[in-house]
Amino acid sequence: MIVYCQNTRDVQNAIRWARFHKVPIRVRSGGHHHIAYSTGTGVIVIDVSEMKQVHVNKSQGIATVQAGVTGHELYTKLFQRGLTHVGGTCSDVGISGLVLTGGMGPLLRRIGLTCDSLVRLEMVDANGRIIHATKHNEHKDLFWASQGGGGGNFGIVTSITLKVYPAKPVTWFKIDWDWNQPVEKVIHAWQNFFLKADRRWFSHLDLWPKVFPSKKLKKSPLSAFGVFYGAPKEARRKLAPLLNTGRPNKQTIKLVPWVEAIQLFEESTAVFTGPKPEYKTSGAFAMRPLPPKAIKIIRKTLQNTTSPLLNVLIYSLGGALQDKSPTDTAFFYRKAKLFFLYNVEWLKNESANKRIRELEVLRRRLLPYTRGDYVGNPDTNIKDYLTSYYGGNVRRLRCVKRKHDPDYVFRFPQSIPPASKMTKCP
Repeated sequence: MIVYCQNTRDVQNAIRWARFHKVPIRVRSGGHHHIAYSTGTGVIVIDVSEMKQVHVNKSQGIATVQAGVTGHELYTKLFQRGLTHVGGTCSDVGISGLVLTGGMGPLLRRIGLTCDSLVRLEMVDANGRIIHATKHNEHKDLFWASQGGGGGNFGIVTSITLKVYPAKPVTWFKIDWDWNQPVEKVIHAWQNFFLKADRRWFSHLDLWPKVFPSKKLKKSPLSAFGVFYGAPKEARRKLAPLLNTGRPNKQTIKLVPWVEAIQLFEESTAVFTGPKPEYKTSGAFAMRPLPPKAIKIIRKTLQNTTSPLLNVLIYSLGGALQDKSPTDTAFFYRKAKLFFLYNVEWLKNESANKRIRELEVLRRRLLPYTRGDYVGNPDTNIKDYLTSYYGGNVRRLRCVKRKHDPDYVFRFPQSIPPASKMTKCP
């Protein structure tokens, strides 16, 4: 059964009903979970997607947002007031889920993660009680855990308060190459540029295989794109190392409104050919720059694969992400240089197992150069998922779980279990 909650009281009632009748609970907001842990068979789905209220206090620079609001809805609402939030690049992701997993987006290097802008949250706990958590009140442990500790682990978030920021025009850049260009040099040049770039820059490097149907999908197989918080003239001058690598077949460097930049990000990172794709995703962080051997693995894999829709999307990290330590929030990978998002889609006449195996082989080949995974891109092939997602913060997260959900009510595959009674917790 599914309960479409209209308010916090509905959430409380659903939790209490589920516990009384001993029915397992799943929590759903944007419904964007890659492995569908937000639903299940023989469960009650507590769905907050219809809780859509947004209250903006421009003078205080904050917005209070109910848990059903998506990134696109919040971007639109804020832009009407000349504001924006530290969001992602996929518009239909629920903003509460983005906060709870950390949230990596275009403002990452300038301001930080989405969860770094969290001011306050309202959550219903395993007993149906309403909790208000901030960084400094009696529920500061829960606030900490909610900054990257994953959705559905500690309770059901019904409202969040976030810092918001002026939405100023920004320079959008996009540089495209074909596969007849020096692919390894392109990857190296992009990495070298963004490892040294200042906080005004954020970028993705989008890599598709040699058999990618570029003409059909009207998309280049190799692209570097992103934003620069400065003038196009300066951006073009500084991007010279990339513009002079090989011969780009297309380049765009222009000043655009912030809301258009978000739309361009979404269009550029689109990976699916239809509205209901069959796909597999995974991820990993690079704590050090990729050596030539790792870059060669990526190039050879994409050059030799028969899968037309195997994709590697690399995020430039650093900047404001590193202003906090790995233990300041539940998001552990503050010191990472890059994030890799691996994705593969298969078509109706293709073998799903074969495509999934290709992605897994690539992920494993890059393990000597990467670490962990982002909880927002979970992977069932990862056995030690707790360490993979949360690194050195696992013990503390399990202690928070034991305090707020000792009966393990919020349980699903790859959820955080409570610490054992033998564990010494703060």
